[in-house]
Amino acid sequence: MISRSHACSCAAVVFHTPFLRYMTMLGCVDVSGASMAKAVAAGTCVGIVPDGIAGIFKCKEEDEVVFLKSRKGLAKLALRTGTPILPAYSVGNTAVFGAWFDPFGIMEALSRKAQTSLFLYWGRFGLPIPRRVNITMLFGAPISVEHIEHPSQQQVDELHEKYLQAIQQLFDKHRAALGWNHKTLRVV
Repeated sequence: MISRSHACSCAAVVFHTPFLRYMTMLGCVDVSGASMAKAVAAGTCVGIVPDGIAGIFKCKEEDEVVFLKSRKGLAKLALRTGTPILPAYSVGNTAVFGAWFDPFGIMEALSRKAQTSLFLYWGRFGLPIPRRVNITMLFGAPISVEHIEHPSQQQVDELHEKYLQAIQQLFDKHRAALGWNHKTLRVV
């Protein structure tokens, strides 16, 4: 078995926010492409949430929404570094808390400026206590990636499409067994 270090990626603001910055000691990398490329080059496995802040503002009660259709930075970074992509999807996260944000996009715009999510959320008893739900992390087969220093847009698009299909297949394959057959996964 090969031992590798692991890190999660987070917005730069986390490294400068009281309390949150202490959580970075568990192993975090700035979400910028340069920082993640440096970590990957050092042999670190980097986990990311590719739809980021924007994904929170696309959530709906009736289905799972992933804001990735036009976000191709992961594919471009993987090609530039030759790093395989391990498709993953976490089922159940959207049931832990309810969320409210304005329909006009003001909170989303402020969140992007502040590089942190600003919205109202609630859980059990209407309090910020998580609901008791099962959360299952699904992992697909790794997507092999050829190292291409300067990938073309077509190469980026092809890898991005493979990644999106892999996430969709993961969700569709396991949703019934996890009790989520009533939901669909939409990529926007």
